[in-house]
Amino acid sequence: MQTGIFMTPYNPPSRTARQVFDWAVDIARIADEAGFADFMIGEHYTLAWENIPSPDVIIAAAAQSTKTIRFAPMAHLLPYHDPATLAIRIGWLSQILEGRYFLGVAPGGHHTDAILHGYDNIMELGKVQLEALDLMERVWKREPFMHKGETFRAGFPGPDNMPGYDVEIANNNPWGGRDAMEIAVTGLSKNSASMKFAGERNYSPISFFGGVEQMKGHWDTWAEAATGAGYVADRSRFRICRDVFIADTDAEAKRLALKSGLARTWREYLVPIYKKFNLFEGIIADSGKDLQPDDVNEDFLVDHVWLCGSPETVIEKLERLAYKTGGWGQLVANQHDSIDDPKPWTESLQRLAQQVAPKVKMPN
Repeated sequence: MQTGIFMTPYNPPSRTARQVFDWAVDIARIADEAGFADFMIGEHYTLAWENIPSPDVIIAAAAQSTKTIRFAPMAHLLPYHDPATLAIRIGWLSQILEGRYFLGVAPGGHHTDAILHGYDNIMELGKVQLEALDLMERVWKREPFMHKGETFRAGFPGPDNMPGYDVEIANNNPWGGRDAMEIAVTGLSKNSASMKFAGERNYSPISFFGGVEQMKGHWDTWAEAATGAGYVADRSRFRICRDVFIADTDAEAKRLALKSGLARTWREYLVPIYKKFNLFEGIIADSGKDLQPDDVNEDFLVDHVWLCGSPETVIEKLERLAYKTGGWGQLVANQHDSIDDPKPWTESLQRLAQQVAPKVKMPN
C-alpha cells in the first residue's frame, strides 16, 4: 500500500498566508523523507479554512527540498482558468519537476468560489470544464487551431501564423508527453458523477471516505465506466482519503488526536458541513450504532471517522475495511493544522508510511 498526502489545507482562518505556505512546504519535506509517494494540494479561492488559491506555487517551492515525492494540484478548477494558459503552465511545471508531477482536475464545488468568478451557482460548471479540457488537450497536441467557444478562446500557432519571420515554438508539453501524465479526479457523494467521468477518460479515482457502501460505489462506478471505454480497471490506481492519527498506544493516539489540529478542524469546520450535507450517513451505518448526525461526538470521530490508534490498531482497521471494499492502491492522509505542536503530527505521518503501510495486506 502506498501513502499520499492531501493538503486541503485545513488551516484555521487565523493563520497567515505565509504560515500556511511554510507549513505545506514543511509537510512535503517530512512526507518525502518518510517515504510518501504523492503530495496533493487543494485549490480554493474564498474558503478561509482551505486557503490555498495557488497550489502550483507550493509545488514549485516544495520541489526544491524534496527528492522523490510526486506533486499534484488537486485540483485545478478548470472553469476558473484560461485553458490554453493553464495547459502551458502545467506542462512547464511538470518539466521542471522532471516527472514528479500529476494533474488533478475538477469543475469546482463551492458556491462562493463560483460567485467570485461570476457564476450564479456551481450547476453550470460541468459543461465549462469539458470545454476547458478539450482545449487543453488540443494545445498539448501542438497542432494549429483556433477556437472561439461559448466560454473560452484558444489556439495554437502554426506556419501560417508567423509574423513575417519564423518563430520557434517552445515545447511546454508535459514531461515525457501528454500520455505520460496521470490525471486524477476526486469523488465524495455516494452516486458520484465524477467517478463515472474519470473512468470514461481513464483518469485515476480518488475517494473521500463516507463509509463502506460509498467507497464500493466509487470503485464500481469508476471501474464500470473505465472498462466500458476500453480501459483496464486496476485497483492499484484507486486512492482513498482518510484522517489518520497514530501513536504508541490507542489511548495515547486518542489523547494526542483530540488536542491536535485534526480535532479542531472537525469541531469547528467539518462536523457542521457533514451534518448539513448528510455525509455521516454511511459512516453511521457502518458503525452499527443507533444515532443521528446530531449525536456525533468526539468519541464517535475517534472510533469511526478517523483511523486513530496504535500502528497495530490502524493496520487492523485498514485490513478490515479492505476486506469489505476490495482494497485500494494508496491511502491518502488528510492534512490538518498542527503548526503550534507539530511533533505528534509528524511522528504520526512517519508511522503511517513506515510502520503501517508496509504491513497492510490487501485482498487478492
